[in-house]
Amino acid sequence: MNNRILKGILGTYTAAVILLLIYLPLIVLIVFSFNDSNISGLPWKGFTLKWYAQIGENDVLIESLINSVVVALIVTAVSLVIGFMAARGMTKFQYKLKTAFTGYVSIPFVMPWMLIGLALLLFFNLLKMPLSLFTVIISHISFSVPLVAVLISSRLSKFDYAIEEASRDLGASPFQSFKLVTLPIIAPSFISAGIFSFSWSFDAFYITHFVSGSQVFFPTWIWSALRYPNKLPLINAVSALILVLQLAIITIAEIIRVKDEDASETMFM
Repeated sequence: MNNRILKGILGTYTAAVILLLIYLPLIVLIVFSFNDSNISGLPWKGFTLKWYAQIGENDVLIESLINSVVVALIVTAVSLVIGFMAARGMTKFQYKLKTAFTGYVSIPFVMPWMLIGLALLLFFNLLKMPLSLFTVIISHISFSVPLVAVLISSRLSKFDYAIEEASRDLGASPFQSFKLVTLPIIAPSFISAGIFSFSWSFDAFYITHFVSGSQVFFPTWIWSALRYPNKLPLINAVSALILVLQLAIITIAEIIRVKDEDASETMFM
């Protein structure tokens, strides 16, 4: 068996597994969000949009969506600033503890979120800090910063800091140098990191569940609503909307990332 046939078989097998285990369940969720039945299954009772209409009538659901979006926006903004500074420390400077610092920044990125959530809950209890939107924001920043740092550092590792230094020699201030030289070059990585940070924060269930207190967020709303079978069609509808939106956002982020890599290869060849 030659390599071409083997690659074809492996490629077909991989595509089939991904389709059956990932995309097929998502397609089923979207299809049954239009089913005119309280039961998410066969037989098909007919096409309807009433479940989508009920989304705007559920005050708790709307509150959870607003809370999740607000937190995700704040977390994304803060994480981009801190993550960028961490990425510069991981790529620009040379020092003895550079490897240790890189590992220190990346540890939360690979730790189980359940453990992070539990640790944060104990930490807030130790400080006697009431659980609120603020504790959720702080908690989400703890895992979003490493994500942003890793994504941006992959771009900064190919960035020629001599360009930045040349702009300083020509009279630019540090802020002007960043705004006019550095940022335009690494902007695709910034955008990609921001999109992924927002998506992670919006979807984070484990950490949010531990530190949200009485506040309701979209992931925790779904968790609580799953206990009531009559809410399953509504869950399908709102999940389908979020799914389509997030797939679009992730697709945009991937396109930006690929273009950024191609531009980097062209620039530094």
